[in-house]
Amino acid sequence: MMQLSLLVEIVTLVLSVPVLTLSYYWCFEVASSVKYPRDLESRDVHLINFPKVSILISTFNEKFVIARSLEAMGKLDYPKDRIQVVVADDSTDETVQIIDDKVSELNHLGIGAIVSRRPARENYKCGALNKAMELVNGDYVLLLDADSVIPPDVLGKGIDAIETHSDASFVSFRYGHYNREYNLVTRLFALAQDLADTTSKMGAYLVDAPFSAQGGFTLVRAKDLREVGLWTNGRIADDTDISIKLYLKGKRGIYLSNVSIMSEDPSTLESWKKQVARTSQGWWRCIANYWKQIIVAKDVSFTRKLGIYLMLAATFSSLSWILVTFISAIAVVFGVITPANSIFNNDVFIAALTIPYAASLLSAAWALKVQGIMTMRNLLLIPVLSYAEVSMVTLSSLGFFYGVFDRTGFFDYRTPKSGSEKETTKSHYFRTLTNDRNAIIEGVLSIVGLGLGLLVFFHGLWFLSISMVGFSGCTLKSMNLSRHLKPQLESVEKVSHEIAVPVVKARDD
Repeated sequence: MMQLSLLVEIVTLVLSVPVLTLSYYWCFEVASSVKYPRDLESRDVHLINFPKVSILISTFNEKFVIARSLEAMGKLDYPKDRIQVVVADDSTDETVQIIDDKVSELNHLGIGAIVSRRPARENYKCGALNKAMELVNGDYVLLLDADSVIPPDVLGKGIDAIETHSDASFVSFRYGHYNREYNLVTRLFALAQDLADTTSKMGAYLVDAPFSAQGGFTLVRAKDLREVGLWTNGRIADDTDISIKLYLKGKRGIYLSNVSIMSEDPSTLESWKKQVARTSQGWWRCIANYWKQIIVAKDVSFTRKLGIYLMLAATFSSLSWILVTFISAIAVVFGVITPANSIFNNDVFIAALTIPYAASLLSAAWALKVQGIMTMRNLLLIPVLSYAEVSMVTLSSLGFFYGVFDRTGFFDYRTPKSGSEKETTKSHYFRTLTNDRNAIIEGVLSIVGLGLGLLVFFHGLWFLSISMVGFSGCTLKSMNLSRHLKPQLESVEKVSHEIAVPVVKARDD
């Protein structure tokens, strides 16, 4: 029993290392973000030469959002004869006609626009982008998603920034939100993305640390894209895949905080959770495919390699947290270790976990201040965001497993897009989310966690108890169980009605 107790303590401490390492690396980035050079944002742009820019946008059945995205390209403050628009379209619905009409309008405005279509959707988005690159003739490529709405000055500011950094391959723009005020979920998602952009990307830029480009918000040198072999077919995280390839070539990314490309935020917690899980799965596939190349890369320093690993390993913190808390709780409840010997009874360990959490609250306020939206209404969202993110821990961990074992998992999931606040709840995409084995795992783990959390409370481990009960409660709440149960309840009511009607009729007769 003593040996088993020692083993549990060692395992929990080892599993805590990733969480603590990532937490304090993130704190380092937060501190660095405060010194982000404001002159990069405020500098006047006076381009002498206007390099050719190809705007590459991938679409698949995006009828609710694609028109707005293409219309914004006609309003760019850039010579129209220096712009090319390439639409990599795999659509099978009304999106096809919408794209054709908008491409015709862009050509009429003097912007060269063309559509790339394939007979089959082979290799999904990566395959579509690789095929469309055959048509790209620009010196730079602006990568967009179907719901990306670009501001008029995005090309001028982006090109000026990248050309003043000779070693840069791409420039990443701030994630904007055109449906931020739709509901509580969109406001929370927007805050989470503001926090990630302001701390991780602004901080990473200052210390030249790696960060992942985002497919809908990135301007990249075309020659560098081709040099690294474009996108790897079959990847979920296509943007992260490209980022790693560029970093392994000794390149870097830069970040422009004051240029926002607007996008649509998920309006349901279920959609947000699955998006997080898909990212977790995609990033771990990148680790599985590139870990050897990262180690042996000759043009990459040790600190840059470490930064790439830390960037990719961020999603492992969810699984690490589950393992640490559940192993600790089970060991105490079944008497394997005494509460006094649990790491959750150690003041140093509790303080080590609490400091990054407190820093996250302050950095969220800092993210709001950077954008000039630090209102009381937005500040009140900060503690709520913590609970929302806790509810994503289970699916993020499942995404890790799917990534490690190369399973389909969340590969086919696409975040629903509606394009308009009024249309959001009408979109059929939002009514196709049903119970699956992932939801069952969520539910079972939450119920077990709730029971363990209550039990360890009576053993005096209040910090562990609060953590587990909070995790369980938030996850169960996020599952929207009433909606999941509605079809079953309607089925029971239907059967009851079918039984009751003949009985009543017989009685009346």
